[in-house]
Amino acid sequence: MNTLATISVISGLLGIVCLAPVLGSVVALITGYTARRQIEVHRERGRERAGRGIMLGWAGLVVVIAIAIIVIIVNRP
Repeated sequence: MNTLATISVISGLLGIVCLAPVLGSVVALITGYTARRQIEVHRERGRERAGRGIMLGWAGLVVVIAIAIIVIIVNRP
């Protein structure tokens, strides 16, 4: 099992539920895409796990962007 794939899922989950959503999501994306490449090259297991980490990373970024847009709209004069 590829370790970066596991780190990607954990970072993605932390990015959604913790106080540092951007950092967690970015780490999830970087480690997820890196894990996918390693899995293909070394024929390791964990492709699905890396995919989940990538999805969680993108979902976390979408949530942050949506919240930022809502805050900007609500605080307009």
